[in-house]
Amino acid sequence: MERVDGLEALKAYREDRTSGAMALALRAAQILEEWAQTAPVDRMEDFRSELEELLHALIRAHPDMAPPLHLAESARRAIREATDLGAARAELISAVQKFRRQLEAHEKAAARHAASLLRSARTIMTHSRSGLVARSLAVAAEKGRSLQVICPVSEPGGEGRRMAEEVAAMGHAAILLPDLAAMSWLSRVDLILVGADAWDEEGIVNKIGTLALAILARSLQRPFFVVTTSEKRWPPEIGPHPARAALSPPLASEEIPWFEFVPRSYLTGLILEDGLRLMG
Repeated sequence: MERVDGLEALKAYREDRTSGAMALALRAAQILEEWAQTAPVDRMEDFRSELEELLHALIRAHPDMAPPLHLAESARRAIREATDLGAARAELISAVQKFRRQLEAHEKAAARHAASLLRSARTIMTHSRSGLVARSLAVAAEKGRSLQVICPVSEPGGEGRRMAEEVAAMGHAAILLPDLAAMSWLSRVDLILVGADAWDEEGIVNKIGTLALAILARSLQRPFFVVTTSEKRWPPEIGPHPARAALSPPLASEEIPWFEFVPRSYLTGLILEDGLRLMG
């Protein structure tokens, strides 16, 4: 794994507003592992203190995403009983590597289940840019499936442009449409497949615009699936996700939130590493 300067890596991670939760979680794990290997501390109390600062920075950078919370808990648990600095470094590195391996395995399994769900579909719609959706479509392409994939531009941010490029490179037919224009295609799709930055038993959190798609899909009786993993489950012990809080009207475009909560009543099901979980 190529090493990069820790501060620069953290800055790039914090400023990234286009990568999905899974990619960002893997990058956070890399930052944490490299810090554990190279942190210039000589005392155990300094190691604990600086680790907490780094964990808080990783969480604050993307507060809508659940994986950094699980990564932080794994890190804290790993050194909870440590008294020796060398052992603490080794335990932390081992825990981060385990987290990364599990994340990658779960992502692979969830994508495989989602690809199986796509076997009977011809035209689907997604929203924003999800690494798990992209991986699911790649698995489908590897199995010889060719789909028509409608990709809303997904403003603000326009991640749908990148998604359309990736989909086309796989051999699927990608149709990039303005967000409102994409709505008129919903009656012609077989299903909607999106990712999520977090989920709980009440619904999901994803890029703004997902709720409108889900509401319209329900009215048109189109299945709405979410491909995700257990690492994206929002920990109930820290309270409700920020996207579920009541919001005041924004005073400027910069204040418009990029994420929103979609209640489970609008979802057909979650596709997790262990298979499909019906929701609606």
